[in-house]
Amino acid sequence: MKPDFLDTAKSANPSAIPLPEGKRPWKALGMLRRLDFNRTPGYYFDSSLVRDNDPVLEGCMRMMQLQPGLSIHGTEVMDLHSMRSRVNIKAGLRIVIALSGEIDVRIGGQRIHLHAEGTSSQINAAIINMPEDALFERRWQRGKWERKLALYVSPDWLLNNGWFNDDPRLSVAWPAKAGRVSRLSLPDTLCILPWAPSSHALALAEQLLCHQDDPEDDLSRLRLTSRALELLYEALASLRIHEGKTAGTKSSLRQRDQDRMLKLRNFIDAEIQQPSVQPMQIEELGKRFGLSVSGLQRQFRSAFGTSISEYRRLMRLHQAHTALEQGMSISQAAYLAGYTSTSNFATAFRRQFGISPKCISLRL
Repeated sequence: MKPDFLDTAKSANPSAIPLPEGKRPWKALGMLRRLDFNRTPGYYFDSSLVRDNDPVLEGCMRMMQLQPGLSIHGTEVMDLHSMRSRVNIKAGLRIVIALSGEIDVRIGGQRIHLHAEGTSSQINAAIINMPEDALFERRWQRGKWERKLALYVSPDWLLNNGWFNDDPRLSVAWPAKAGRVSRLSLPDTLCILPWAPSSHALALAEQLLCHQDDPEDDLSRLRLTSRALELLYEALASLRIHEGKTAGTKSSLRQRDQDRMLKLRNFIDAEIQQPSVQPMQIEELGKRFGLSVSGLQRQFRSAFGTSISEYRRLMRLHQAHTALEQGMSISQAAYLAGYTSTSNFATAFRRQFGISPKCISLRL
């Protein structure tokens, strides 16, 4: 599938605004002009000062359809003008992750403001439920940097993959609105939920964004699709936190406790990135986060549906999986996952992913 927006030129405009040091990725330079957006019907800019051939973005945008109704949209861009634009976008479920910089848009009048860097109270990802087409408005700010990945699944994809209890007598337009029971626990109105992706989810988003070309061979497409589905899985699993609010019932955790559990998960994710450092014991975690051991375990399970130990084990295995794909040896990957025995590591790996570590190493 060809991208809706043209891939950008290889050379950068020397007059472009410089980004802060360390913010410009090595491969993102290029230009997008206003006329490049003409390929999208109804895309409107509110600025009369920008002509069709004028550059509006430095960087690049990529769109890739992995399956019918499942696609990804990646951007690595800096705004060259301050203005607004708008376009109608299709109904469906969207997962948006800010990997660098800032995203400031509105969908159906509701603001989505994501920051990749900032305080712990700022949000870097969102799950967007759109039962109907809606107006998308983007706020452009000269010099603003945005590096993001958006994953889109259509209503038909959700229906065909069993996310709704289907009744063939009902309309197929949007299953939840047509009377089908949603397994996502989302309302039949526009809903935007904040999400705190794990380090593994961020790594998946990076891998999808960094894949520059639409794959021509089936195996490469399958590999990218598996990453997209894994990212979708983690986002949908996180909806356990919001089930009470979206269903109109009281959540099992107060907002303060939910926020504390998100901070705890981020702390554990940071620990996992340092395999040589001894992980903090549960008792120490309890003292750090102001809870008893039983309270810590209960709230973590309520928030994420698993124990702290099981979450650590699973995230280490995911980290080892990525490391193997990048060429790490099996013994090194076992150490990364916290196993002293490669055979025990291989058993746990096979149970989790349905494939042995050796099979991944042989593919390289």
